[in-house]
Amino acid sequence: MKQYKFDALIVSIRRDEHGVRAKERVFSPRDKNFKWNYRDQPAELWDDYSSKLDNEGHVRIHPLLDWNEIDIWNYIKKEHIPVNQLYFSRNGFRYRSLGCTHCTVPLKSNAKNVDDIIKELKTTTVEERSGREQDKEREYVMQRLRALGYM
Repeated sequence: MKQYKFDALIVSIRRDEHGVRAKERVFSPRDKNFKWNYRDQPAELWDDYSSKLDNEGHVRIHPLLDWNEIDIWNYIKKEHIPVNQLYFSRNGFRYRSLGCTHCTVPLKSNAKNVDDIIKELKTTTVEERSGREQDKEREYVMQRLRALGYM
């Protein structure tokens, strides 16, 4: 950010991925240390953001914030976007959310292609990030990570 003097980052988070992300805004200000004040989110007006940034802060822009998981897969199908093969079932398991190897586990699924995933999502009650260990912490780990600048 400093090297190229960026004022903003475009990030692909969605509100439905995790409860703390529901507090995000499409234009979400961060301070010079990348910290996010989730308790004091401004209204969704650009003029409000630009006046609240310090000289070294930046804005995170979340254009997919109002999408959900099935919207993503429908778009992938429509535009023929290649995806990581870990999203497809192998031996009855697949990943629905990818993180590091220490905090992500596969979930039971027989979805072997994009159409299978879309069909599965229409009926599943399993949360997308249920295979992400940090999301299960009781001490609001994800909220603390996001406040500290975690994408």
